[in-house]
Amino acid sequence: MGFNPLGVTMGFRDFKPCRYWLSQINAIDRLEISNYEHGEAHLIAKEFFLSNPQYSHFLFLSEDVIITPSHLTLILEDAEKFKDAVVCGYSNVQWNKDEANNSFRNMRNLVVGGREVYQHPRIEALVTGRFGFPFVKVWFQGNTLACYPRSVVEKLSFKPYRYHRVEDSFRLFKVKKQWGMMFDFQMCLELDALEIPIICDLRLFVPHFTQVPTSWDFRGKPRTVVLHQKDGKTEKIREDAPYQ
Repeated sequence: MGFNPLGVTMGFRDFKPCRYWLSQINAIDRLEISNYEHGEAHLIAKEFFLSNPQYSHFLFLSEDVIITPSHLTLILEDAEKFKDAVVCGYSNVQWNKDEANNSFRNMRNLVVGGREVYQHPRIEALVTGRFGFPFVKVWFQGNTLACYPRSVVEKLSFKPYRYHRVEDSFRLFKVKKQWGMMFDFQMCLELDALEIPIICDLRLFVPHFTQVPTSWDFRGKPRTVVLHQKDGKTEKIREDAPYQ
């Protein structure tokens, strides 16, 4: 097996600039998982990747950031350079705060709920080289743009760190569900336990659209899994009815 990454996008939102740039990612195969709850989407992605041994790396391409072909070229170079590590870029956490969605803080023994626990570094400090440049080792990264070698994917659970209750008030009777969340944090916990480093390339800043999803974003939307192949072909892998 040669160097052959699979890009994976999971989501249900339609930020047009993000979607446009994702459509320009055509140097690799890209799996697009649309309108599935995040926990189900992660398991679908992992199963597809592991069942297709031609793919050497699992590349997170988030639906709510702007990732260009130039970003792709650089992170793939990083993946070949740091063969046994997870490599990543970074983004803003919110528009109105100078905070990056990574962290140097070791949180293995902490109960993590709110964002204040992460102690996110300032974007200005990262881009001006206060912690080194262009590569820094981080403890946490948010999977906005991240590349995992196959050997690492095989060891990760792809499970959430915790769950939160969702109440659907758009029905006659309220329905409460448990939705998984903080998959990125759980992966970082598992990487720490495995002693697998996370290398952040500070040249790879990707702008993040920070709309918060709500419980009803999935309603009425068919669930699909589509493979966009680098040769231009498109294959529908799976289709399910909308969530009830």
